[in-house]
Amino acid sequence: MTLLEEGKIIIRVAVNEMQPKAINPSIPYGPEEVATEAVACARAGASIVHFHSRTDDGAQAIDDDRSGAGIYRRALELTARDSDIIMEPTNLPLGHDPSLAVDVPHIWSLVENPPAGTRLEVVNIDGFRFDHQRTAWDENEQRLFTINNRRIDRDSPFKGPEVVRETIKNGLVPFFGLFDLADARMLSAFARTGLIPQPVLVQINLFFDLIRGPTPGVAALDAFLAEWRREEVDSEVCLFVRAMPDRQSYEHLFEAAIDRGVHIRVGLGDNPHLFPNGRSVDMVEHAIEMASRKGLKPVTPGELRARIKA
Repeated sequence: MTLLEEGKIIIRVAVNEMQPKAINPSIPYGPEEVATEAVACARAGASIVHFHSRTDDGAQAIDDDRSGAGIYRRALELTARDSDIIMEPTNLPLGHDPSLAVDVPHIWSLVENPPAGTRLEVVNIDGFRFDHQRTAWDENEQRLFTINNRRIDRDSPFKGPEVVRETIKNGLVPFFGLFDLADARMLSAFARTGLIPQPVLVQINLFFDLIRGPTPGVAALDAFLAEWRREEVDSEVCLFVRAMPDRQSYEHLFEAAIDRGVHIRVGLGDNPHLFPNGRSVDMVEHAIEMASRKGLKPVTPGELRARIKA
């Protein structure tokens, strides 16, 4: 049974992403600002916070303690002093091969040298998407195969992308981002063949600003859900939409998501222009109000940990 079937909804918050304070001065940059907003969102009812390592001038940290791990670590430590909310660092790769573990050194740094008073639990993983052209699927045998030199090697055991293997090996829970329908097909195959554990944390990613995936809307959401739910995989599905054109469209799409058994991601990191004088905590409160009208309560961090076995 999913959390939503139990009457509970995950409110996931993206507090900063790469958004500038010029759009909204409440967008947090350094670890102190991130922690302050994370604690406020937790008190309002959020269960998980997604965040980037931003320096005090807003730049993405890529050379601080193995690619920003120092800023991530400090934000985790500061937040843990006042809250048990799950903190989820981004997976921003260095730009080599995102399916390789070496491209996200900050994750392994946080595992090897844990933050004081807390630990890394959930990480955002998109690297599995980059194995599409190296993977084949036999629908009849329900098996994955490796493609080598443009030929299917049916005798080569498929192990899955290195970044996924290392994430699971280190006891972390991956939060997988789906950018197109092929991502949904591949991730479903990973789950059904045992390459990744269930329940699977899945996020459907829709963009109004980037030409990536389908045009955001209820039809796009339904297409993703039809593909993901084609086979039975135990999962918790979340919707993320960036650069929504207006509040009416924002509320319509998120209400449609909730009606379809999908959790929602909110925050100034995704749609700062819709709450120009507000904070991410205001967006959390707004989301909880929408959910409460449908008889739902926000999932606590403890309940989410129990569900995903973090």
